[in-house]
Amino acid sequence: MRFLKASARRTSFGFLSSCSLINKVILIGISITTLQNNLYGLLPCRFSFRHRKFIFSKPMAFYCFAVATVFGVFYLESLWKDFMSEQFNQLDAIQIYCYMNCIVVLLNYVTQWAIMGQILRFLNTIPLLSTINYFKVSFMSKSRSVLFAILKMIAFPLIMQLTLIVYQKQTHPELSWINTIRTIIPIILGNQLNNCFFGGMVIAQGMFMQINQLLREMLQEVNRMQTPVGLLLLKPYYRMQRFCELADQLDELASKYSLIANYSRKYLVLTSFSLVISLGINLFSTTLGCYRQFQAVADYLTIEDTYDAPRALAHFVFLLIPFLEIVLVACISQQELNEAKEAGNLLQQMNLEHADVRFKQVVDIFWLEVCTINLKLMPMGLLELDCSMVNKMYTTVAGILLFLIQNDLNFRFSK
Repeated sequence: MRFLKASARRTSFGFLSSCSLINKVILIGISITTLQNNLYGLLPCRFSFRHRKFIFSKPMAFYCFAVATVFGVFYLESLWKDFMSEQFNQLDAIQIYCYMNCIVVLLNYVTQWAIMGQILRFLNTIPLLSTINYFKVSFMSKSRSVLFAILKMIAFPLIMQLTLIVYQKQTHPELSWINTIRTIIPIILGNQLNNCFFGGMVIAQGMFMQINQLLREMLQEVNRMQTPVGLLLLKPYYRMQRFCELADQLDELASKYSLIANYSRKYLVLTSFSLVISLGINLFSTTLGCYRQFQAVADYLTIEDTYDAPRALAHFVFLLIPFLEIVLVACISQQELNEAKEAGNLLQQMNLEHADVRFKQVVDIFWLEVCTINLKLMPMGLLELDCSMVNKMYTTVAGILLFLIQNDLNFRFSK
């Protein structure tokens, strides 16, 4: 038994040592995200090294139920006390954003536990490690996407926490900064599944990018072999052998492409409810934040009320970050869709006039597969995640703001 365990450890260390730097970063990020889901009570399962798969765990399920119960009792009681004591400000963007995320967290607990069977099947069937290790991705090629992920998952909550601390020191200097944790916890937990989806899209976009990079190299070689100079210098036997090798490689890329596209859709299904609810909350928070900024300026100009700069700045931060979260999700989704479509464009550019018959068949099958899949990201079939989503959602925000501002101005000047 000791020899088997040592062999398993050598195998795992050998796998990690064969991974590139960016692949190690991805694996570490996935491990941290899985532990976070366990810690937050969203994933009542664990990885069994004995069975080499994720299994449902009764102790973890009890822990997750306890976390959800404590969270729900604490924040629902707090909401009820604020409402009964008339401390609940319906125009306070920070308080509204916090309590809306509390509702999202409770809904996430219910929905994630309800589909736990689907989540386990997804985690146990996705060939993530082998697919990541198949592509030799450089860190510089993925540095931009990694920075986006760090910005959304780490920088945004940190900026919100620092804003709450500064704002509390200005308004309630007698309170400790630990009191702000009560506000930031629901925001972090409410965005956890969205961060998981965002990280998954970053990984999928990187894999599509690597497939396209290999297709570009193959495109140059295929077209070069069929130029007049290539036909003259290269012997027919060599060209036939090389086309067969390229056909095998292209066949592998086609299977990887189909795998990435299918699992991207499956993962979207698992996180679609939380994603749609959070997008709606970010839309509402941005609208409310803009309206509060207008009210603060209007009160200062019309009734010469004191302009509360710290409050306005805090509301501006909680206005800007939900807006940037929507922009980042739309941006990374659009990049993934562009990379998925680019594969079909590269296949069409290949010259097949003097190519081998098998290579022609593989190219045609791959191109037909890209057209058939036609990857689209539509959570719950309500909206498509791409750059047009930003225009649609904030056209809605502008329309609502115009309506609210018009009513506010009519009320102010009718007195």
